[in-house]
Amino acid sequence: MAHTAWTYRETLRALHDRSTYGRGYVADPFGGVAGAERGLRRTAALLDRLGRPQERYGVVHVAGSKGKGSTSALIAAALRAEGHRVGLYTSPHLHTWRERIAVDEEPVDEATFAVVARRALDAAEAQEAERPELGPVTTFELLTAMGLDRFAEARCGIAVIEVGIGGRYDATNVLRPLVAAITRLDLEHTAILGDTIGEIAADKAGIVKAGRPVVVSPQLPEALVAIAAVASERGSPLLVGGRDWRLAGDWRGFEAVGPWGRWKGLRLGLAGPHQVENAGTALAALWCLDMNGLAVSEAAIRVGYAAARWPGRFERVSGGGSLPVILDGAHTPVAAAALAATFAAEYPGRRATVVLGTADDKDTMALLGALRPVTSAVVATRSTHPRAATAELIAAVAGAVGLPIEVVPAVGEALRRAILRAGSDGVVLVTGSLFVVAEAREALGLARPDPLPRPSESP
Repeated sequence: MAHTAWTYRETLRALHDRSTYGRGYVADPFGGVAGAERGLRRTAALLDRLGRPQERYGVVHVAGSKGKGSTSALIAAALRAEGHRVGLYTSPHLHTWRERIAVDEEPVDEATFAVVARRALDAAEAQEAERPELGPVTTFELLTAMGLDRFAEARCGIAVIEVGIGGRYDATNVLRPLVAAITRLDLEHTAILGDTIGEIAADKAGIVKAGRPVVVSPQLPEALVAIAAVASERGSPLLVGGRDWRLAGDWRGFEAVGPWGRWKGLRLGLAGPHQVENAGTALAALWCLDMNGLAVSEAAIRVGYAAARWPGRFERVSGGGSLPVILDGAHTPVAAAALAATFAAEYPGRRATVVLGTADDKDTMALLGALRPVTSAVVATRSTHPRAATAELIAAVAGAVGLPIEVVPAVGEALRRAILRAGSDGVVLVTGSLFVVAEAREALGLARPDPLPRPSESP
């Protein structure tokens, strides 16, 4: 049925009503191959009803376990600096669903979001009535269609699309990108993607399309073997960090040597040594675009890289006076290790009071093990996300690794307690989940959340 004009709140309710863990990203993460493949057919059919908007601009498709959001942001920033009109589709959001669909770095406004959502939901409901064998359209599938539709409506020339979970069966994998990028991989979502790095890599490599190039961050050998096998099977040129390009330096100034030549004095608006790795992967993707006729110059890349920002990734704010609060959504052991390395480089010899909240499917012991060298004490907390681990569970793990611990279940109060505990000469680090980071940012007055509860979705 056709809907009358919606308010933004009504739009959020419609999205929320379709969202659960199993329906939020892949069609059915525990339903086997048949269910997952049906989800891809369902998404493709929905886009057909919307006029195949994804065919009206170029696409960069980005998968990975860590750094895919930052890599996407760097690619988009460089393309924007070149003068292209750029769509950027990312997930999850920190505060508002609108963040997921951005044009030229600006999230869509509430009115536009409601209009695009209504158009997509009308198409979804018609499809569900006429083709019930495809099953109900999920929230993530709907959002994917909304983003791709909005980018066509806004006359974007290029869109950077971040995968939700995995690659092969993610709703975004209906695209045929100009180039695919796979950032560093880690053990994550093992119940869905596989128990080994090789299995996870094979799933992520599902975004590789026949004859289209794929650029890959440095990987463990098992992961690279799996990705290379898919690229070879599909006749896709493969460029690999550490083999086809090399980087030296830190985020304040680094050199990149690759097929583009030798570029010195690059710098980033994103802090951390791991961001240099992300920048190299982004640069390889941008070079592939330039080689395939979508102009992006060295000058634009330099400007875009320096201007890039990505909230919740080693984001430094004030906790009052001179006390720094660092907000970083690291939620895997590899990401936590990168966070610890960045902290050690930026605050040599210091340790942080860590506000930690994780999802219940994360390896909290491994996270804390990575963070331990830069941690003086832990304030265990829990976000309002339905799949958040209890603060008591986090406290038990912190105690097991020998760290002083407090349990403060509400994130805002945990942050206040950590600030008091750290004192005027201390540093506070909020991490473990983007949902915890989001609630901390809101407690600090940096943003306002959407007016409805966040749906159950993967951090």
